[in-house]
Amino acid sequence: MLSLKLAACAALAATLTLAAPVSTTATSISTSTSTEDINVKPFSFSKWVDDILDPNVVALTPEQALEAYYESINDTTISSPELAKRAGATCETDNSKRVPVSDAVWLVNTLAAGGQSPVQVPIPFISKAVLYSPSKRSSVIGQKNGNLWVTEPSEYWARAGGLIMDACTWGDKSGGKILMPANQAITVLLYGQGY
Repeated sequence: MLSLKLAACAALAATLTLAAPVSTTATSISTSTSTEDINVKPFSFSKWVDDILDPNVVALTPEQALEAYYESINDTTISSPELAKRAGATCETDNSKRVPVSDAVWLVNTLAAGGQSPVQVPIPFISKAVLYSPSKRSSVIGQKNGNLWVTEPSEYWARAGGLIMDACTWGDKSGGKILMPANQAITVLLYGQGY
């Protein structure tokens, strides 16, 4: 019987000797992602307009553009009038004159869909709405010298609207003005009435 116990002890000792050493430090797999791994850029409305105008690109629908915008913003996004002026645009800080992002997207998309169709601001107008939203409370307005007759392609108005949206959209509203890049004699406004 003693030889049986000694054989069992020897077998147990051999098993313990062959076993891998136990580490006293724990190994874990990180489930957090470094901020360097994620390079999230805010949604660009002006890039979206360029995509609409490029026949070789399948652009987002207005609904998809809205969804992409809202997905690209988060709680750290500046959501105040601190964005008064940037990227060449002057942002409207009075919320009653800002437009809902959905209206702005509709306006810019409609103008982009117009492509090369002419949009006019005739004499003697100094300021004229070139397009109203379906609610009639949001518009794209052209301002110019009253002695000029201005005709520019619809896509130029859309591009200016996209630039305004890139610079002046925070939260769920947008609005402001910018000189039209293609014709600096025209100021383009994205304007709301009574929101």
